Amino acid sequence: MEELRKLKSVAAMRGRPYVLRIVWRDGRTDTVDMTGVVHRLRAFAPLREPGRFRKVRIVSEGLGVCWDDDLDYAARSLRILADEQRLLTGADLIAFEKKAGLTTAETAKILDVAPRTIVSYRHSRRLPRAIASMLRTMRDDPTVLAAHYRPISRRPRGRPKKDSAAA
Repeated sequence: MEELRKLKSVAAMRGRPYVLRIVWRDGRTDTVDMTGVVHRLRAFAPLREPGRFRKVRIVSEGLGVCWDDDLDYAARSLRILADEQRLLTGADLIAFEKKAGLTTAETAKILDVAPRTIVSYRHSRRLPRAIASMLRTMRDDPTVLAAHYRPISRRPRGRPKKDSAAA
């Protein structure tokens, strides 16, 4: 079961509209850009006014945030936003491949890119958003990885061994 993370503090960031700085009770700090929420979800349209957005505060003992007591957003949803917005690097790709036991060719096939692209991504300081999103999804739900995984047979290295029966 997923651990319930509670908020310790929240504040709207000055000079960055619709961005919150969140401190979780476990000490982790995240910056969450809520631009998509404010502009895509009709209920949050009133928060397009910067003064109102800045009035954010914690509610329900850290289980969420609210604005003017009539508009709230759950801590779990904030965590999802933070995780989705977190930068993934080549090191994250390497860790994913290692944990999943994937070869370069298998990873390339799953992500529908060339193997040399995977090699390049491993050195990247920032993975493309679509690749990062797919990695998160496969990391968090092994069924998604299984849905796309197709084993690629490995050829043995070197010259073929002589058949001793033929000699």
